[in-house]
Amino acid sequence: MKQVIRGHRGAVAAAGTAAALLALVGCGGDDGGTGGGAGGGAGGDGPAQADAVKALRSAESVRAVGEMVWVAEPSRVDVRLDKKGDCVGEAGNDKRGSIEFVMRGDTVWLKPDAAYLESEYAYDAGMIAEVEGSYLEESRADTRSAIMDLCSLDTYVEETDSVVSFSPDMTLKETTKHKGVAVVSYVNENPATSDGASMKIAAEGKPYPVTITDPEGTEVDLSFSAFGEPVGAKAPAAESVLTEDQLMDIRLAQR
Repeated sequence: MKQVIRGHRGAVAAAGTAAALLALVGCGGDDGGTGGGAGGGAGGDGPAQADAVKALRSAESVRAVGEMVWVAEPSRVDVRLDKKGDCVGEAGNDKRGSIEFVMRGDTVWLKPDAAYLESEYAYDAGMIAEVEGSYLEESRADTRSAIMDLCSLDTYVEETDSVVSFSPDMTLKETTKHKGVAVVSYVNENPATSDGASMKIAAEGKPYPVTITDPEGTEVDLSFSAFGEPVGAKAPAAESVLTEDQLMDIRLAQR
């Protein structure tokens, strides 16, 4: 993941499992508890966490929402993706701007806002005025690696695996609900290693991870949902798209 910044936790993880993206700040809280117990799909301690990694890896599609250090800055992300390569999402922050993206087949459509066009594309005011509000069409092979990372299931498997790998001593806590989903909570309370890392795993059915948090820094805080649901990647309306040839024409006209 060439454009994703990693800290020491992610760097060490690369040696053993898969390197994790850094991440910051949570996204939403729980809405009440229902008492103790492990629940149907996530009983036990360490094995349940490993099962959650396996369940996420086997998912045909997923939605990931949270904040991550992406392209060197803490960024909000909201991405739907599947194993076929379809992807719809957005990412960004207040400093560098934001970008929306759609992937379907071999084609990618990117919709950067003005701030992103300036910070990441190095466009001047004239180019920004011509391009802002349009989708930039390009081939999957030419798409920036940072966007491709956000649209890869492996990215989120690695995130989850990193939390499990670095906090194997999580303690089973009460069963609660997270946005209406019954979850089993695990928290690292080991005095020697505790950094507040936690996981919430679906208490019923397949033990999908529902949230992962590793606040050393804070590095990871993501919520997962929409397992197995269609991504719905659709090409933007033709009139809102600029092809590579059209973009080149705009560049030439700006000279």
